[in-house]
Amino acid sequence: MVLVRFDEKKLMDFSGLSEDQLLKVPWLLGGEAREDGEEVVMEFNPDRPDLYSIQGITRAIRTFEGIEKFSVQAINNENLIVSSFPPNYRPYFTVGIVRGCKVRNLIPEIIDYQEKIHLTIGRNRKLSSIGLHDLKKVKFPISYEEVTREEKFVPLGETEEVMISEFMKQHQKAIDYGDLVPERIPGIIDADGKIISLPPILNSAVTTVTEDTEDLLVDVEGTNLNAVERTMVLMLTALSYPSGAISTLMLNGAVAPRLEYQTREISRKSVKNLLGYDLPEEEIASSLVKMGYGFSEGKATVPLYRTDIIADVDVLEDVFKGVGYEKIRRMKEGFVSYGKANPLRSMESKLRELMVGYDLNETVSSVLVNSKYNSVYGFGDARTDIINPVSQEQDSVRTRLSPSLMQTFKNNFRHPYPQRIFEIGSVYIDGMEKEVLGIGIADRASSFSVIKGIFVGILEDLGIEKYEISRDEQTMYVPGRIAGISVLDKKVGFFGEVHPRILKSMGIKMPVSLGELDIQEVVS
Repeated sequence: MVLVRFDEKKLMDFSGLSEDQLLKVPWLLGGEAREDGEEVVMEFNPDRPDLYSIQGITRAIRTFEGIEKFSVQAINNENLIVSSFPPNYRPYFTVGIVRGCKVRNLIPEIIDYQEKIHLTIGRNRKLSSIGLHDLKKVKFPISYEEVTREEKFVPLGETEEVMISEFMKQHQKAIDYGDLVPERIPGIIDADGKIISLPPILNSAVTTVTEDTEDLLVDVEGTNLNAVERTMVLMLTALSYPSGAISTLMLNGAVAPRLEYQTREISRKSVKNLLGYDLPEEEIASSLVKMGYGFSEGKATVPLYRTDIIADVDVLEDVFKGVGYEKIRRMKEGFVSYGKANPLRSMESKLRELMVGYDLNETVSSVLVNSKYNSVYGFGDARTDIINPVSQEQDSVRTRLSPSLMQTFKNNFRHPYPQRIFEIGSVYIDGMEKEVLGIGIADRASSFSVIKGIFVGILEDLGIEKYEISRDEQTMYVPGRIAGISVLDKKVGFFGEVHPRILKSMGIKMPVSLGELDIQEVVS
């Protein structure tokens, strides 16, 4: 949940709503609201970033209460020229204008919303960052391009020019976000050659927004196109409420930003399939209107600011919110059923009991691993890579449990031996998820014979009689000291001694034997 705070008096003055409405309706929208001194504190799920702003929550409550209704917002086109020569490390950039926004005393609320979007959708400015400028102070044409650290600009809140290299060392914003850019930095430059922003770090004082500002230029840049586009739409629709107008510009010869209404077909049948009973179309329509949609002839028009709507089921959820979950009828099912254990989970439980008998300790690890180990271990499996990994140590989805077991041994090399571990977890091969048992033994006495004894014992304890142990070959294991396991002529696992070359590269000084068993294949 994302927590937002509003000055109660300012919120009531801006919205024209009563205290009761401000504290009641957020609960009906799927959030929470409470008083805290002179503030109203609200919490919303991350899927409704439009509600984090004073404009957004006002619009949502007034619409829910029937004070306002959906209307298609007019988009004006202005022939103001913007060029983009983006660096490859932050390649996405867009701009938009809000005229008649009348900032007045809402600067703290606007900045708070900007930072909420930075933290959520922008992932602390990694995916997207926002710049706000007083449009009257911007001299067009402007361009988005790299600048060097030898150039100068006037940081926001200051009056004197400084060298960018000094700014990057001394200013707190540069210290906080300087790691998002390399030596050369993205900049926005106006017609006079002045730097009006250094995204994603800080704007220049040249285009400072004040209480007298009426027209705003909004820029958003970043590393993720979806995040950049969503951020721009959210900022424009918030800043243009209640009486402002949105305008597009010409960016590299094309209209920007892209602002399109989406429509969704919502039938009584689709509502009934989820709800369990028929709902009159009039009630569906009134529910969607309360939630801010336009609705006509079975089609819902999604407001621009609802960037969270990606499927029909999202609109259906809003139908139920509009009706009120407390008003939805309870239905008695006309059948009786008895639950039973899932065969796969039953097998996993049995294996855990057996592992205790073999003096093995259970470990739990992430399904994300370092892709470099695929080459270290000689795996040829088709893997799934993470596009924007948080860490290089977790940049792909594992195709085997062996890397996780080896990582556990590496992390615990200072602990006493023997180390006898097992894990029951998911692996992903060719886009398919499988449940696998992995066993690892790190000990001076660890050998092919020891790991073989455990796996043969497991097969016999499970009552599997028709199994076969055959010679196998894998780069990770000592030649001649690895075997495959087959049941009814189908390979279900393997075990063996890890090659000393692999142990040396991992910094593990004890002999290690590993093995894996495909639980799903065994169950089937």
